Amino acid sequence: MHERNGDLGLKVQMLEQELKEVQRDREAIKNLAPTVAEFPEPADLLNQLRARRKKSKADPDDMKAVLDILAELGT
Repeated sequence: MHERNGDLGLKVQMLEQELKEVQRDREAIKNLAPTVAEFPEPADLLNQLRARRKKSKADPDDMKAVLDILAELGT
């Protein structure tokens, strides 16, 4: 019985060490992940578009849709 408890204790120690390594690796990966992009407001984006393309027929809803698509691509 004591031998079995010793084996279980060793197994617990090994699992705890493995968990610490996984958590450390996960934190390192999280730090390497790109940050979420900051997008302008749809109205600001529309103004920028119209400054470059005077005859643009886009509206604020179009700009919101574009920003939504970009946000989905980033996740």
